[in-house]
Amino acid sequence: MTRMEEIMNIANHIPPFPKVALQVMKMLDNPEVKAKDLAKVIQYDSAITANLLKTCNAAYFGLTRKVSSLDDALVVVGQDILKDIIITSSSARFYKGGAGDGYQLEQGELWKHSVATAIMAKMMAAHFDKVDPNVAFTAGLLHDIGKRFLSSFVADEFARIVKLAYESGGSFIEAEIKILGMSHADLGAKIMKKWQFDQELVLAVKQHHDPDAISKDQLTALIALANTQIMTIGIGVGADGLTNKVQGAGLKHYGITGRDLEIYLAGLMLELEKAQEMMSLAA
Repeated sequence: MTRMEEIMNIANHIPPFPKVALQVMKMLDNPEVKAKDLAKVIQYDSAITANLLKTCNAAYFGLTRKVSSLDDALVVVGQDILKDIIITSSSARFYKGGAGDGYQLEQGELWKHSVATAIMAKMMAAHFDKVDPNVAFTAGLLHDIGKRFLSSFVADEFARIVKLAYESGGSFIEAEIKILGMSHADLGAKIMKKWQFDQELVLAVKQHHDPDAISKDQLTALIALANTQIMTIGIGVGADGLTNKVQGAGLKHYGITGRDLEIYLAGLMLELEKAQEMMSLAA
């Protein structure tokens, strides 16, 4: 069996994304959906229910009373935050353990990078008139899911990948494709498709490292830019380094100024601090 066949075999046997989470997220696309209807679906996933209750009772929300029922929790969080909690808690199980070892990321760093990118993408979405902020959060959270499952293959071929990147003057991701037959972005897109996410999310994951990502659809451009910002400030920079080089032109194209970035980065640090508790609860 070739490396490519081994990787595809892994992709074909990845556990499904929780169906309850996907169903609730689709329901939340309807602004008229009722909390009671959401509760009827969420109650069948004990993990999501438990994480939702734990999150509501965490310091993140600063409530003066304990939330003990699903109905109360849905009222407390509101639909926008509910979507973030559900996608975060449902995704966390895929990032456990040494998810980024092959990329020389310490334990938990791939997860932190993913959450940071999600937060940044949601904030920057204000500059993208065709992107829903919650969709941006989901795409940001899952943009590197391929690294989770390609990590062991990268570890096995690490010396060859680094050598090729050095000798060719290309990027780590380009060497990844030549040695393994696909990149983590390619594998991530296959996983997203298997999990039945919308095509725009699949494409954003697949194309977020493309050199011309900025000229593609807005969600792809946004995730490429958000990922670059998070890598630039050093969150989740592993062996592949800063492989996305669309930063300057992309920011200018969407009217994002240096002042905007300062505001977003300050907001990111505050949100990450608050999110640490949510992240540990989800994990």
